[in-house]
Amino acid sequence: MDIRMGMVTSLLLKSSYFSCEANWIRQLQLFPVFPSFLAIFTHLAFANACVAKHLESANTMFSFIWWIIGFYWVSAGGQVLTHDAPQLYWLCIVFLAFDVFFVVFCVALACIIGIAVCCCLPCIIAILYAVSDQEGASEDDIRQIPKYKFRRMGEPEKQSVTMTESSGGIMIECGTNQPIEKVLAAEDAECCICLSVYDDGAELRELPCGHHFHCACIDKWLHINATCPLCKLNVRKNSSSSGSEEV
Repeated sequence: MDIRMGMVTSLLLKSSYFSCEANWIRQLQLFPVFPSFLAIFTHLAFANACVAKHLESANTMFSFIWWIIGFYWVSAGGQVLTHDAPQLYWLCIVFLAFDVFFVVFCVALACIIGIAVCCCLPCIIAILYAVSDQEGASEDDIRQIPKYKFRRMGEPEKQSVTMTESSGGIMIECGTNQPIEKVLAAEDAECCICLSVYDDGAELRELPCGHHFHCACIDKWLHINATCPLCKLNVRKNSSSSGSEEV
């Protein structure tokens, strides 16, 4: 039985070795201009790497199995060892105690880190978000945001507008001599804060990111939080940068 197991093991090692060798031969055939000595050196280096990798895996597995066997021997034959070789017995106990302590410490540390991440990380993120972005915008910042008036489009206007999708209305800029008109699609003609469709003549505000809302809704929102409800763009930072550019 031992002879058969040895033959099977040797065949497995040879098959894995020759598979590695075949892969390297195929790769070397792609570069025929290399000198032969370089190819032989590379082949030997890769063969040694394959053997070292197999030996490393076997050594790790053998060490783990041998540690379990040694732990069982020391635990089962403790009384005999204390009489025959007490110093060797207590030395083994000390080493095993260090191993067990190290394993328990690693497992406990991993559990503590996992619990800390699960429990404390959301709180830390919420605190940082509150400190950085939850400060509301001032009245001057809100006034700098352009205001629009929404107008529903009739059927003749919808037919004249060259759009592949259905049009819901037009946003007309307020307070300017040359107002800018923006056509809104039907699915965009609603406020994402109150979830209601824009009525004809409703006053809107368009944030620097391009998202638009009811004036009443977005003004209340910006007094509490100076970021866009959809994309979280900070209105105060954008307004300050635009003001500095104008100066």
